Amino acid sequence: MQTRERHLLGKNSALRYAPVASSHHLPLREAALLLGYHLRLLNWWLSVLTLFGFLAAGLLTWLQLHLGGAQGENLALDLARFVLESTTGLCAGMQASSLVVGDPSLEVTMATRSGVYHVVSWRAALTFVLLLVSSAAYLGWSLASGINYASQQSLLALLLFWLAPVLLMGALGLFSALTTGNAALGTLIAALPLAGAHFFHGYLLPIAGVHPFFLPYTSWNAGASDWWTNRLSLLLIALVLAICSWWWLRCEERLLDDARS
Repeated sequence: MQTRERHLLGKNSALRYAPVASSHHLPLREAALLLGYHLRLLNWWLSVLTLFGFLAAGLLTWLQLHLGGAQGENLALDLARFVLESTTGLCAGMQASSLVVGDPSLEVTMATRSGVYHVVSWRAALTFVLLLVSSAAYLGWSLASGINYASQQSLLALLLFWLAPVLLMGALGLFSALTTGNAALGTLIAALPLAGAHFFHGYLLPIAGVHPFFLPYTSWNAGASDWWTNRLSLLLIALVLAICSWWWLRCEERLLDDARS
């Protein structure tokens, strides 16, 4: 009798042990599956377009540095600032606007345990890393080629020079796409402040009150004393837009209605 009880207890302990072992491996497996899933669903044509844009910008910068003489160096500096401030911000706005809107499997994603918040976080992180790698490669090459972006070229200044427009236009693109239900319209709305700043910089820069909100401030006024105020103001606006987008994602029924329409 005791032998039989010990045998049953051994079976029960084995049954209890199996789920515990699988539970330790389940998160890693889920993370790998989610990574592959979101990589497949990313808009790779936008990433490829971004990559070709950086390659073309690098070629134009090289031509200006080696064939343009003294004037070519100034043009190369203007081009490099435009690429890392305006072009990367525009790419971030385009890719952020299509993180959720237009996803054909959105309804299935919302029904999973991860939920839409987790999905947006994964895709935003992957998009940010891809853009960061491309920008870092261009920045490193341009610095090695002798381009000086500022008189005091600290690591923090270079980071804010790139990060502020990327986060602001990315957050604006995501929020605009969520509110309008259209990724293309979200991209257009995100690009409007940038295009307006470039086209009307001659009228806007003399107004001191516009300086904290002027998106391509480095391209037109790199040595300004209020440059740090401009970068911090843009980051604050990006944070507000990100919070609004996070709140908007709570309206799952509205997202589903936009995806079906």
